[in-house]
Amino acid sequence: MAQRENQVNRDKLCCSICLDLLKEPVTIPCGHSYCMNCVKSYWDEEDQKETHSCPQCRQTFTPRPALVRNTVIADLVEETKKTGLQAAKADLCHAEHEDVSCDVCTETKLKAVKSCLQCLASYCEQHLQPHYESSAFKKHKLVDPSQQLQEIMCPRHNEVMKIFCRTDQQCICYLCSMDEHKGHDTVSTAAEMSEKQTELKERQQNIERKIKEKEKSVKVLQQEISELRRRKTELEQLSHTEDPTQFLHNYTLLSRLSEAPDSARINIHPESYTEDAAAAVSESREKLQSSVEWTITAVEETQGDVSEPKTRAEFLKYKCEITFNPNTAHQRVVLGPGLKAKYSHTQTIRRYDHTDRFTDWPQVLSRESFTGPCYWEVEWSGDDVFIALAYSSVSRSGKESAFGNDNSSWALECFSGGYTFRHSGSRTFIKGPQSSRIGVFLNKDLANLIFLSFYSVSESTRTMTLFHSFCTRRYTPLLVGLGVYGGSAEICEILC
Repeated sequence: MAQRENQVNRDKLCCSICLDLLKEPVTIPCGHSYCMNCVKSYWDEEDQKETHSCPQCRQTFTPRPALVRNTVIADLVEETKKTGLQAAKADLCHAEHEDVSCDVCTETKLKAVKSCLQCLASYCEQHLQPHYESSAFKKHKLVDPSQQLQEIMCPRHNEVMKIFCRTDQQCICYLCSMDEHKGHDTVSTAAEMSEKQTELKERQQNIERKIKEKEKSVKVLQQEISELRRRKTELEQLSHTEDPTQFLHNYTLLSRLSEAPDSARINIHPESYTEDAAAAVSESREKLQSSVEWTITAVEETQGDVSEPKTRAEFLKYKCEITFNPNTAHQRVVLGPGLKAKYSHTQTIRRYDHTDRFTDWPQVLSRESFTGPCYWEVEWSGDDVFIALAYSSVSRSGKESAFGNDNSSWALECFSGGYTFRHSGSRTFIKGPQSSRIGVFLNKDLANLIFLSFYSVSESTRTMTLFHSFCTRRYTPLLVGLGVYGGSAEICEILC
């Protein structure tokens, strides 16, 4: 911008006769200014005439005007000259560390403005001028400044590599084409570049197409996620229903009318990214479906086949006999006397391979399966113990085989800071009363709803405090499980 303004000011102070900056500027009666010598010479040619005229406006003067130096314009001309020199110096930028420097500058290296592919050199504005002014450089190819000019030179022959060997897929020089690449399929680098540019354009179009397809699939998936969130809101509202009859009525109605949409029915392209997105939505739908099995903190007596017991004595009427299935025990689970399971940090129990055995997590299942009503108690100690219920089909290996990591098991994690309820990979922290003995009550109703309640049992008074309950519409006999990840657990022998 400043350079353009300087040029404008310079044009205003130029003599229209010599077209250069005014030298000893004079102003004639019409107001136009000229170099003193220029206007003198112009009028000298008109001396044979009776009148003299202005070279620009053609106004005539009689007699010939006397010429006097215009000091104001003279000062402006000198100031413009100084400003022009400063601007020219400012344009000559010193090369910084990241810049390409001029290869011709000997003392202070200036920033290069162009690189020449024929000269294999970079030039500042001043040293580039011969390429513009001399016919000897007209065929030279100038490009933006580059520090990689040597990459186009053959490291063996020090010649410019202008040939592309398709056989070896590399750039070579003409000497290489007559030596080790003799007989190979070769073309000029310009021809190969043109072909590769066509391929590049096709690849760009292909990527653009995939982007549009992905955007379309994401839009469809977002619509489904919005629907899932609406379903989730309905379920959350239902979870706050206090009246048991109204709750069960609405629950049954909602289960029939509010099925989540099926991602598999969405017609989208089968590329891997859409499969991943569909899998993510499927997982979200699975978690939402499992949210039907939500926490209920105060479902009263009419929820099960039997009324919820009030005292420990009433709970003990439904105590059940439980034994471990050793075929399910992990190699690190030590089964002690009675029904005690403990994790061994040092000892690996040599057990024969069995399809029912847990291979990745220190867990064990019961022989018996239960539907309720039934009650049992677990004494636990250590850092991390799981009290679980699981289908017999629960995975025996992999991440999903950990109790509570899929929809085939439910687990109460006990640790020093409280409890965490786990199911389908989701976790709910429970800040309940701490107790080393946990009572578990399993119940069911005629609508095939299963209810599970956890109680802290006082060690001294054996009084019970409910701290978590949930229900699920999935109805099938369940196995009792223990996970001893950092401690021990024992299914207690309960004496009436």
